[in-house]
Amino acid sequence: MAKYGDLSGAVDPALVVTEENLLAADVDVDAALWERGINPESVSLPQALLTNLANKYALKAAAIEGAIGENSPLIAKAKEFERDAVRLARAISRESLGMTVEPGSGFGVVTLGRA
Repeated sequence: MAKYGDLSGAVDPALVVTEENLLAADVDVDAALWERGINPESVSLPQALLTNLANKYALKAAAIEGAIGENSPLIAKAKEFERDAVRLARAISRESLGMTVEPGSGFGVVTLGRA
């Protein structure tokens, strides 16, 4: 069972999205969270942003699977889904996920130098 996406949200008339596509999308969403310093286990679900992101990644995977040859129209669709996913991934932050950061508990800035 997929953690983020769902089959009802990953719909495109030209594609068949499977549970395997959604499971692969979970890995991509987890990676996007880790890239931003967010532990996926600390995120309360469901989150609309993460669901949309997972659905885009699942659609991309389904388009690549269905493509026949490099010039397939599904490759262009996969690139479009990738662009959408990257755009959505840029919106991921602790604030957008409803996670508050208490003062003094987040990452800080340390200036290193010689005295």
